[in-house]
Amino acid sequence: MDRLVDIKNLKKSYGRKIVLNNLDFSISRGEMVTITGKSGCGKSTFLNIVGLLDKADSGEYFFEGETAIKGAGTMEKIRAEKIGFIFQSYCLLDNLSVMDNILMPACYNNIKIDRKFRKKIEEYLEKFNLKELSGTKTKYLSGGEKQRVSIVRALAKEPSLIVADEPTGNLDSENSGIIFDELKRISHLGKTVIVVTHNGEVFSNVDRKYRLCDGVLKNE
Repeated sequence: MDRLVDIKNLKKSYGRKIVLNNLDFSISRGEMVTITGKSGCGKSTFLNIVGLLDKADSGEYFFEGETAIKGAGTMEKIRAEKIGFIFQSYCLLDNLSVMDNILMPACYNNIKIDRKFRKKIEEYLEKFNLKELSGTKTKYLSGGEKQRVSIVRALAKEPSLIVADEPTGNLDSENSGIIFDELKRISHLGKTVIVVTHNGEVFSNVDRKYRLCDGVLKNE
């Protein structure tokens, strides 16, 4: 398979606490994997490093066969063009509408916002039961609605890699199933998906499952 991410000997510490300890990880295009582990074990830290929001203390990170950490400019370019984020904390702008929040990354990344792009977003909004809320400011949405908006925002630019931190944490079983089905569908289309989750029941049918323990990833 065509490997998208290849990480070797990753180390990350906060003071004396070692969070990631010589961690190795790789994932190919079209794969979907989950990562579980106890609270505070470093799952979000690992996800932020994979998503190039944070840097490891040491180790190697290759994205599409090229080193991803040779400079801030390289990290920013890959992050902007190739990676979509689904944050547990949503990271939405409260005073902007649902549609404007979704369009914001496209504006910053020079993505052409044409009729085709808007149609794709409208299809996602309908799929995630958000169509009637497209003009509503996100500060008026429920937690589950905000999470679904953040997922549409991540999917809209069709990134090579999607990193999702508890994407169904605030959703009911029906909407959790919709989210899983969509992430699974786009992995079948060749996109790579990494999910940190406590919801192993929803995310049971994936390519690989890992547990982060003692700073390393172990197969489940």
